[in-house]
Amino acid sequence: MKKNTLAILCLLWSGFFCLFAFASLPAVADAQGVVQQMVPAEKFAEIARQKIESTLVQTGEMRRHELQLIRAPQMMELPAGEVVCEAELPQKLRYGNTNPVHLRVFLNGEFYRRVVCYYRVNVYDKVLVAAHDLRIDKPIAAADLRLEERSVAGGAGRYLTKLEEVQGRVAARTIKEGTAVESVMLQQPIVMDVGTPVTIRVNYHGIEVSANGIAMQRGRLGAKIRVRNVASGKVLRGTVVDAATVEIVN
Repeated sequence: MKKNTLAILCLLWSGFFCLFAFASLPAVADAQGVVQQMVPAEKFAEIARQKIESTLVQTGEMRRHELQLIRAPQMMELPAGEVVCEAELPQKLRYGNTNPVHLRVFLNGEFYRRVVCYYRVNVYDKVLVAAHDLRIDKPIAAADLRLEERSVAGGAGRYLTKLEEVQGRVAARTIKEGTAVESVMLQQPIVMDVGTPVTIRVNYHGIEVSANGIAMQRGRLGAKIRVRNVASGKVLRGTVVDAATVEIVN
């Protein structure tokens, strides 16, 4: 981070507030000889930047990031005296979005005025990207993906970064080449079809009972489907454990 050439002192209060005391400010005298101090927009922008930077450090964010100034407050004029600026983030940082930083200006210990500065926070990570179009319900292999640096969003980020996170799953929809892969784009594979013979397993008060059954729906691992007990003809609803087992939970 660029060092503050304005000799700003930062004091942390419980991780939510920062106090920035100005060592010196430019001053001008009006036509009546009254001296007015000036806080340039660049100073407000730097204070807001430092607040965001310190928050990223506090949250353990180590990935490459960029801060883009969207809007800074206008220059502020105020009477002579000791000027302190308090910076606060009113909400959790949102990656890939514009974030407000509230700046409260105090003159000689008394509240003077509040302004707001806006920064866009971009955080980058190496994420899994489709190396070519991934078709729905087709198994995904390592060769189908590549690692690529992308801007992440949603705080800690929503994109997958490890091949283990994709292992055994299939695309829930067509994923176009170059698309960063998210967990919501994937699903468990279909392991049984309608009419597949299955073992219906019931655990009742610690006693496990099994029976022969027939799948009445296509089943994905972990999904709930309807099965029919071959002996009784009763239709039950259970969870697909593997390609040949459905468990009924009472």
